[in-house]
Amino acid sequence: MPPAKHGLVWFDEPPPPPATEQLSRERVVAAAVALADESPSGEVTMRAIASQLGTRSPMALYRYVGSKDGLTDLMVDEVYGEVTVPPPGDWRTCLREMGLSAWAAVQRHPWFARLAFSRPPLGPNALRLYDSALAAVDELGLDAATRIGFVNTVLGQVFGSGLALLEELTTRHRTGLASDAELTEAARPYLERIRADGRYPHFSRWLGEPDPTAEVVTFEQQLEWQLDGLQRLAEERRRR
Repeated sequence: MPPAKHGLVWFDEPPPPPATEQLSRERVVAAAVALADESPSGEVTMRAIASQLGTRSPMALYRYVGSKDGLTDLMVDEVYGEVTVPPPGDWRTCLREMGLSAWAAVQRHPWFARLAFSRPPLGPNALRLYDSALAAVDELGLDAATRIGFVNTVLGQVFGSGLALLEELTTRHRTGLASDAELTEAARPYLERIRADGRYPHFSRWLGEPDPTAEVVTFEQQLEWQLDGLQRLAEERRRR
């Protein structure tokens, strides 16, 4: 019995049919991931995947993934499998390494950030990741909601930054403004009007400082700020 149209592929999942020379679940997912990586928006179609695999009928793919949502589940879990969490030790080090590993995965697959928000993380790779991350914060002795909150704070930073990256890549492709210099030049006349208008004095002062975008806050710095806040929270809870 095929999975429900909008259900997770993991729910009552029937085994996929035996692999053929052209098709298997692994080949379908690998082709979908590769095509999504090549697309500025990360969008893929079953027809494009079928063409990539050299099969005439996109419908043949559904035998291996159940539905388009099922394919999304499998693609997302495939990338979760690229994220590593060190063995339990210092919780902050573990969450930092998880965040950096997840950010590296998002940079390889920007679409992952969007799809990760669209489907619950219940595949085997996602469960392994969450289990490892929860093991890392066990030492803090926090309640269940706070423990998962620590993990999701870090992953939320990753996925939020990933969505910004995906939108930036999509916009650059649509507008043809491929570099920061091109984008700055295109915006220059508008920004000059804003400075001349005088209604936004603090923003205008920032624009007038030497190279205001030279010290862009990196993902790594944002992650450290997040971890600083989590550490203060953990210390407060311990003192209660």
